[in-house]
Amino acid sequence: MKVTDTAIRQADLIVRLYELRREPVMRSARSYVGGKFSPRSLEDFLIVMAAADQQTAYVLQVYGYWDMVATMVLHGALEEDLVYDACPEMYFQFAKIRRYIEDFRQRNSLPELFQNLQKLTDGSEKGRARLDSMERYLSLSEE
Repeated sequence: MKVTDTAIRQADLIVRLYELRREPVMRSARSYVGGKFSPRSLEDFLIVMAAADQQTAYVLQVYGYWDMVATMVLHGALEEDLVYDACPEMYFQFAKIRRYIEDFRQRNSLPELFQNLQKLTDGSEKGRARLDSMERYLSLSEE
């Protein structure tokens, strides 16, 4: 298999995105969203988002980051398969809000909030399968 200039540029971009995930505030945000942040209902999600505190900022930072990555895929800067393989965390974190995001958007008049993240993660059969698997995992860890 020949490595193309496009593949090299995409690999470079993936590494840069990884470096951004290592930034101290982003690490704290990812730790919160990947850990304690665990809405079990739309109301739980609304409470966190309405608090306008550090946890709200963490949620917005993490999901905003992944929405940006998804936007890069949807606009052709990154291949979907590369991101699927390199960024499973994106699917795990979206699985936490997948059930609530539509209602949240509607209630808050934010129709485009994290829309590209949803399009990417939920837009393919294998993406939906990964989200389903992660939702099952999250359900088991709640018990």
